[in-house]
Amino acid sequence: MTTALNKLPGKAFELTLNISWPEIKPVYEKVLDLFLSEVEIGGFRKGKAPKDLALKKIDQGKVLNEVINEALPKFYSDAVKEHNLTPITTPRARVVQAELDKDWIFKATSCEKPEIDLGNFQDAIRSINAKGKIWKPGDEKTAEKAEDKSQRVSEIISKLLETAKLELPSALVEQEANRLLAQLVDDVRQAGLTMDQYLASKNLNPEQLQSQYKSQAETTLKLEFILEEIAKTQNITISQEEIDSVINHETDLKVKENLKNQAYLLASILRREKTLTYLSNL
Repeated sequence: MTTALNKLPGKAFELTLNISWPEIKPVYEKVLDLFLSEVEIGGFRKGKAPKDLALKKIDQGKVLNEVINEALPKFYSDAVKEHNLTPITTPRARVVQAELDKDWIFKATSCEKPEIDLGNFQDAIRSINAKGKIWKPGDEKTAEKAEDKSQRVSEIISKLLETAKLELPSALVEQEANRLLAQLVDDVRQAGLTMDQYLASKNLNPEQLQSQYKSQAETTLKLEFILEEIAKTQNITISQEEIDSVINHETDLKVKENLKNQAYLLASILRREKTLTYLSNL
């Protein structure tokens, strides 16, 4: 296999994979044998018909698609290692050429974590905290204090987005926007509405909705990367004890089991909360 790397804006990249037929052929033959084993022709036991007859019953397009599905992940992984890349999204692959007895060519696009310039975020946040009493964990939980905390966190988030600089890959923003839209579609259906009815209730057209969710996705991703970078630079971590404490305080057994199964996600959430607490106390 030969590969070529094309770097794109925002730490996105495109890999071109040129895989020789001898490298693909073993996978092709393996997949073809599986298809042949399922062929049924009158007068023969399943999978035992002569190969020339069985081949006529097979959809060659389906065979090639299955070969692609089985072979591409390994070759893509090898190419990523070759170029020392660290993708953070599932690649979007495109078949350029996939024919018998010829080299197979694919193009795969993905992206790495964007470079982040936090700027002088600490002074920027201190200017917000200096305006009033700093919220601290353990303060008496009154409605007024909760509102103060919420407002302070909102101001901190806005200031971070204003101060830090990073360029997001467009494919990453699109992927997140599509995820949010898919979630909305599910919610709308569960509410017993059609998307047309939902759009009419919001006085929106599909293009406006897409634009809104793209903007939301961009903001969400930027904040996620910024908080992650601050946590990294300030050595903010979450211990196993902290994770266990949250899990053990849950009384619903089903929720508790779910938290155990998603411990990594829980750790990420706790790390973000601890990072915001750190910022609130600058």
